[in-house]
Amino acid sequence: MAILEVIVGMIFTFMLLSLLGTTFNELVSAWRGWRGFYMEEALKRLLEFRDNPEVFHKFKQNAMFRQLMQHKAPLRVSQAPAYLSAANFSSILSNVLKKKNEAVQSADDFLQGLPEESQLRQVLEQFKEEGHTSVEAFKSRLQAWFDDVMYQSSGWYKRHLQFVTFFVGLGIAGILNADSFQIYQNLNANAVNRQKLAALATAFSNNNQTLPAPASPTDTVANGEKKNPINTFLNTAEFKETSNILGLGWQPNDLFVSPKAWLLRVLGWFITALAISLGAPFWFDVLKKIITIQSTGNVPSGGTGSAQVIINTGSGEVKK
Repeated sequence: MAILEVIVGMIFTFMLLSLLGTTFNELVSAWRGWRGFYMEEALKRLLEFRDNPEVFHKFKQNAMFRQLMQHKAPLRVSQAPAYLSAANFSSILSNVLKKKNEAVQSADDFLQGLPEESQLRQVLEQFKEEGHTSVEAFKSRLQAWFDDVMYQSSGWYKRHLQFVTFFVGLGIAGILNADSFQIYQNLNANAVNRQKLAALATAFSNNNQTLPAPASPTDTVANGEKKNPINTFLNTAEFKETSNILGLGWQPNDLFVSPKAWLLRVLGWFITALAISLGAPFWFDVLKKIITIQSTGNVPSGGTGSAQVIINTGSGEVKK
């Protein structure tokens, strides 16, 4: 039972630290404009930027697109919007491709201004050859095409963020001195702390059917709100109590330890960072499963100790 409480406590701790990492990632991502950057990269691929950059530049200068762009911010990598709907993409591209002040009658009207050797033209001609010759059918095909490439773009963004998350996790582990070895030793040696944290984890699991969404900043990230999401999380009852139970943070004596102890501490930080990089949803799912097993796996006292096989026949009848 004690080892199970240790496992539950560590999983719950990793989940909370992962939520903190997610909150920090959202803050940095909004500040740096990473979602917009990868959306812009996807647009470059869609519009064949290397082959014919003129279409991409016209797309960015479109009035509707410019209204969606983010404001300038220090070190922001892109002002492109974090999100663009398929309908807006189709509307903007149609406006860019058609002749000015002329009504569009068929799919051919979208191709006239593109060079014959243009790869973008080849793609659009393929859509027309598929049977999307009317204006509405052609725009609908453009939207499906956009959704397919945006799905890939979200994968680029997630892989980038996963890489960043490890270093964010390492920073969190160092700042909070969240050494996995020390956390384990604390829980293993201190029954009171172990039981308190296990009870806190069980209550959290029972009270939350889904993982609570961490507070996240808006894409504007005004100066006054930069620290709010992190402060909000740090002041939650679960994090504050967990921090108190485990003694997270630094004490003056923590600095004056042997080189071997420092090496083990840094290794413990790396393990914590790896755990954080797995993400809060992963740890929440594991926590829910273990709590369920723990709550249903106890054998009633006073029995013979023999195993029972319970069969659900599917008709509501239960056989033992």
